[in-house]
Amino acid sequence: MRTAPLTLSSFTCVAFALFVLLLPFATHAESTIPPEFHFTETLKRGAHGAAVFYLQVLLNKDAETRVNSPGLIGGTGNETDFLGNATKQAIVRFQNKYSGEVLRPAGLAKGNGIVGPLTRAKLNSLLETTRREALRTEGTPVVVTITLPPDTSTAVATATPALSSEELNTRARAALVNILCTTKRGGSFSPISGSGVFIDSRGVILTNAHVGQYFLLKDFLTRDFLDCVVRSGEPARNNYRATLLYLSPPWVDQNASKITAEEATSTGENDFALLLVTESTDHEISLPSEFPYLPIQFDDRIIQSGNEALAAGYPAGFLSGITIQRDLYPSSSVVTIGNVFSFREQTADIFSIGGSVVAQQGSSGGAVVSPTGALVGLIVTSSKAKATGDRNLNALTMSHLERSFSADTGKSLGLFLAEDVAENARLFNKNVAPLLKQKLVRALTRQ
Repeated sequence: MRTAPLTLSSFTCVAFALFVLLLPFATHAESTIPPEFHFTETLKRGAHGAAVFYLQVLLNKDAETRVNSPGLIGGTGNETDFLGNATKQAIVRFQNKYSGEVLRPAGLAKGNGIVGPLTRAKLNSLLETTRREALRTEGTPVVVTITLPPDTSTAVATATPALSSEELNTRARAALVNILCTTKRGGSFSPISGSGVFIDSRGVILTNAHVGQYFLLKDFLTRDFLDCVVRSGEPARNNYRATLLYLSPPWVDQNASKITAEEATSTGENDFALLLVTESTDHEISLPSEFPYLPIQFDDRIIQSGNEALAAGYPAGFLSGITIQRDLYPSSSVVTIGNVFSFREQTADIFSIGGSVVAQQGSSGGAVVSPTGALVGLIVTSSKAKATGDRNLNALTMSHLERSFSADTGKSLGLFLAEDVAENARLFNKNVAPLLKQKLVRALTRQ
């Protein structure tokens, strides 16, 4: 079966046949780390999941930091997805070994066994080094087709248990935000409402570029012309101010001219942006030490037709501007993954999740969450129909975001998130944002 490029009119094109499925819980010779994986979440004793497994694999590559002896539980060939005391002690040894990069900048004298931002940055740096060395010694990797045994999905589900529907819904909604932009002095825009999701405990929000673009227009006609606020809760209430951390330049190049369109159309390609929370809307309230977030799953194991996931957003398609500001509630629904599409090549870039209550304007930037609680899709486009159940909602894969971000910046998204996000936001707003703003202003002043 061949893939077909996704265009504005080709949402019924042939589904992408997923030709590689990585098995993170294999053992011994299969203990490899997917090429798109990076450490993005805080890990400490008691943690479960694929990130813990990959952490053990990486720690076991160095005799000084290995979790256990080869053949024993946690050692090379017997890695697990549970962070117990042996893994914690291995992390401590790792931190002490690289204390100049991991401990001293944080004011610590010895390791604490918690994989925080500085430890993640060093792990990711070693991961990249290992991959480069592998390419030099092994040459170009060969892609092979893997025929999975019938019980593979059960084995993976056992290693990473699915959450209860209640717990999954609670976690998804806790990480969900509404992004509301309003003009203070009138002008070209009606209130703009979209969704977003926290993907990092430091307050990093993933949303669509067609939502994030309005952060560039804060001072468009006059100072504070456009006011964008991050809201959360049920109903949504103003909680945070944010700044752009990244907005896809290729998306702006292709879509700037559509900014005033009543119903802009797009394939969804490159339609993503990152925001960073900077302060509370109430200056008497401090920012939380950690934000609830959903870890990103960059591989596409779950993105297969027939699999179930949870879609969540702040739909506002049937609400007035006043109601959106006063009484906007999040919605979530169990959805079934349908067709998987490729924009150009044989890659899983965007997938359909059918119609549900979430299939409304305002859900753009919402989350598609796996049964294990990982973010696997970013809601981006929808077909048109009167009833939400008759619409077809589409979501970008996390692997598409990774490929797009890497092609634009020369750096993986996972590694970018492991760095100092506040400094990255400062550099983006200094060096990139002004050029993107010019393109939007040019499109607006032509109207």
